[in-house]
Amino acid sequence: MDFANSEVYKKIFSFLSPTSNKISARESGQLEFKEQFNWLSKDKYAKSMVAFANNKGGYIVFGIKDQPRELVGLQSNNFENTDKAKITAYLNDVFSPEVVFEKFVVEVRSKNIGVLYTHQAKYKPIVCSKNDNDLKESDIFYRYNARSERIKYPELKLLLDEIKIEERKSWMEHLEKISKIGPTNAAILDIMGGEINGRGGTLVIDKKLVSKLKFIKEGNFQEGGKPVLKLVGDVKPVSVVVGKGGKKSVSDVQITDDPNAPAVRLEEEEIIKKKYPLDYKTLTNGLLARYINFKRNPQYHKLRKEFMKDKKLCRTRYLDPNNTNGSRKDFFSPAIYKKFDKYYTKKK
Repeated sequence: MDFANSEVYKKIFSFLSPTSNKISARESGQLEFKEQFNWLSKDKYAKSMVAFANNKGGYIVFGIKDQPRELVGLQSNNFENTDKAKITAYLNDVFSPEVVFEKFVVEVRSKNIGVLYTHQAKYKPIVCSKNDNDLKESDIFYRYNARSERIKYPELKLLLDEIKIEERKSWMEHLEKISKIGPTNAAILDIMGGEINGRGGTLVIDKKLVSKLKFIKEGNFQEGGKPVLKLVGDVKPVSVVVGKGGKKSVSDVQITDDPNAPAVRLEEEEIIKKKYPLDYKTLTNGLLARYINFKRNPQYHKLRKEFMKDKKLCRTRYLDPNNTNGSRKDFFSPAIYKKFDKYYTKKK
């Protein structure tokens, strides 16, 4: 984000006079000031970040002194030297679902200012999953004007109602597009699983090639008068050896350079699709449809976290497999429903 040239930047760093370092902006529902950054206060920062995420997002600005609000700048390299991956790992450890944020430094009047910008959460509410100083298990934080507090019933109800409205809106948008294209011509591209599913069959894409796919905007590049999807990368075929009884299995697949061999992809995405087909949203909706007393509340998140320890029930996919502190997505086996059956009452 181009923060230094944004309207938000101008509002935050608005001074009482050209020669004064006193800030005219005040803390609000989307803004909080801190004089310095100290990792020992990470629970307090996390509380504010989650409160922002459960509302409309917001900024924690480090280097602004309180009473009076004055630009002092960062007095050490603590903020700059704290890796974003370290903050991400901490947030993932104490909260669920994921908190999405940005960390950067800007220079204001020759002083370095640290900024943590937290995006509004896509899946709400974000719930505290363990105790850590100011953070207590099952807490849900919300931003009220200039304070981050435990959410109150009116805001929680409004938040849950908004989720239902957004889900209905999203479904209607998808259905409208499908109706225009026609169900026989429509297909779904699963960028996580690496598959394109449609009436004509399924195209499986090697996970190493998914990140190399480049989409050409319709009209910018044409071949034979038709828009194309350009695939950048190499596809090597494999041979399939028929096993006992004429059946094929994973162990019957062998790598080959034979150009006439059928192309088969047996990648991590294929395993996830077959054994762990449920993501967080699908699992939650399934539980809502399955039980009469199920609620998307701290009890649910606590149970889900516990069940996720069983690798037969959950598999985590990282955007970068070599960075387990980066962005991730959890997938669940349908067998996890039986675990929840012990705690909720099934619909008849």
